[in-house]
Amino acid sequence: MCFRPAGVNKPQECPNCKKKLAAIGGVKQKICPFCKTPLGEEPKPEPITVELEPGTYFRCTCGKSKTMPFCDGSHAGSSSSPLEFEIKEKQQVTLCNCGKTKTAPFCDGSHAK
Repeated sequence: MCFRPAGVNKPQECPNCKKKLAAIGGVKQKICPFCKTPLGEEPKPEPITVELEPGTYFRCTCGKSKTMPFCDGSHAGSSSSPLEFEIKEKQQVTLCNCGKTKTAPFCDGSHAK
């Protein structure tokens, strides 16, 4: 199962004037058309490390959750559904945030390749 990393559906924002910038032909803009600020490459999504208590968790797969990396039900009405996983004992886990892992929802280092 694949999931969208945090921020995938968000429009680009100029760090200087804070205006929202739409992609042109699916390609992000390199210079802000409003204030002419150069727009750098977005950083690669880093894995998310959290300490979890025993229980069942739901990893967001739609990219719309306000409680990332966990599902808040924002996928309702879409074809997405959260990825359920269980933690048996209190532990620190590293969750994938790039969408390339083969061990979802856990990071396998694919973001670095």
